[in-house]
Amino acid sequence: MPTSFRFRIVLLALALSAGCAAEGGDGPGTPDQPYDPEPEDGGDPMIGPGDACGNGLDDDADGRVDEDCICAAGEQQRCFLGDPAQAGVGQCTWGTQDCVVEMEFGTWDRCAGFGRPGEEICDGVDNDCDGETDEGCECLLDEERSCYTGVPGTDGVGLCRAGRQYCVPTEDGSVWSECVDETGPSAESCDGSGDEDCDGLIDEGCTCAFGSARDCYAGPADTRDVGACHAGTQVCSGTDADSFWGECMGAVLPGAESCTGLVDEDCDGLVDCADPDCETHAACCTPSSETLAVVPPDADILFVVDRSGSMQWPASGTTRSRWEELVGAMGTILPLTGDLYTGLLTFPEDIPGDERLHCGVASGPDVGLAYGSGPAIAARLAVAGPAAGDTPTPDAIATVRAHLDRIPMSRPRFVVLLTDGLPEPNCGATVPATVSAIAALRRDLGVDTFVVGIVGPDRSGSTAGIPALRDALNQMADAGGRARGGARRYYEAVDGPALDRSLRAILAAATDCSVGLSAPPARPSAIEVRRDGILVPPSEWTLTGTRLDLSGTTCEQIRAGAVSSITVADRCGT
Repeated sequence: MPTSFRFRIVLLALALSAGCAAEGGDGPGTPDQPYDPEPEDGGDPMIGPGDACGNGLDDDADGRVDEDCICAAGEQQRCFLGDPAQAGVGQCTWGTQDCVVEMEFGTWDRCAGFGRPGEEICDGVDNDCDGETDEGCECLLDEERSCYTGVPGTDGVGLCRAGRQYCVPTEDGSVWSECVDETGPSAESCDGSGDEDCDGLIDEGCTCAFGSARDCYAGPADTRDVGACHAGTQVCSGTDADSFWGECMGAVLPGAESCTGLVDEDCDGLVDCADPDCETHAACCTPSSETLAVVPPDADILFVVDRSGSMQWPASGTTRSRWEELVGAMGTILPLTGDLYTGLLTFPEDIPGDERLHCGVASGPDVGLAYGSGPAIAARLAVAGPAAGDTPTPDAIATVRAHLDRIPMSRPRFVVLLTDGLPEPNCGATVPATVSAIAALRRDLGVDTFVVGIVGPDRSGSTAGIPALRDALNQMADAGGRARGGARRYYEAVDGPALDRSLRAILAAATDCSVGLSAPPARPSAIEVRRDGILVPPSEWTLTGTRLDLSGTTCEQIRAGAVSSITVADRCGT
């Protein structure tokens, strides 16, 4: 055992004996001691004061989470890389990290998919993760509202009408703009054109010919004879010596839109639900919500599954075989691919009788690429269990290449290779040959390969072969163009739940960070978007028709496999 690793284990044992699993503490990163990503002792960041195991935080501010904490193979925990005080606050959402096994100990891999703090903007989200939302903001950007600065009580009377205010950014937040496009009271014109001083009377105090009559209308000029509104009659009253215009009788002026009855009461030319004033009325707005799984919107995915004899061995931590765990995980994933073109190749080829040392690979896939072929893939996996064959991985990739080369490419294509063993020399298969075949598939056909390693001890319980397998899987992942960050560049799975997480992460990583709605929202400007229940700020999504494009932290978390669903809802103002 290397000295540095042995020393880390000693430190870990001391931490555990001191109650390492406690959830808090007054160590670095607490409000009394702000987070500083540089080790205070100036020494090796691998040997810091240590993280408090189990809380998923970078307590020692060394840029890693729970790096000296023991975990069980296949385990996953939430994590946050940054100031612990910001974890789970605002847009600083938790990420996830997987347990990986080095030698005899399980340790935590890198933290992926966590939210980072940013500059506070006026969008209804706590962007800087300080526990306060939109500080310094009078309003939300892109928001607007009605405004009126005229004499109280004159808004909507006569020719007076409200204007609009718009939310504009400032150096420290946002403010409401000046009120624009409003009309306030002015001097009466005595020309019968309207109620300019907005007191409900037309041409009051103006002289007229006694006994004469005329049409009158005290509402806004552009509402006359629109909808329910129409003019009335005004008679010159008084005496020959002292005459004046009387009250306007019989006129109908704009009122509140009822949103029912097919009448345009506010006389704006829009009736009931066509009027923006009615957009949240129960007669016009039906609350809606659509939740979508994060899967590629348009892609070909060919699953290449190792059914060699070792897939009969027990998976880690269970009495079920690796194959049973694989079939179970695929059963939860395949329904998510109903709108994709999918296919399946198992290797070595399934032949009657004794398969010992069998190296053959079929000339074509078990299930060819086809739209919505998930049920056919599930049915094939149910009967294609492992026998005693070997692992001719390069030949399997050659079959994949020949199959894809015959089909014109109209969508992005991906191969998902699931294997639990090294390529078998008995079959003339080597790691370099496999890496070369995967790289050529990407170089020549533009097909990326995701690599899933089903890692565990051999039938005798020995783990001696695991390091070589992991190194080979890393090389394959690099060649496939879809390597992960961290020590495990492939997707590691030791049991069914870990395999399920890996497959979901692969589906997410193959997306272009967009989802397709079943229909365009009735009120696109009124929707809210959530990722696994967490509100997505408007700055991180764009809706075009039925296509919702996600960006920023949300897209990062999708690519890390940390988001399983996106919900788009219109709550109709409730």
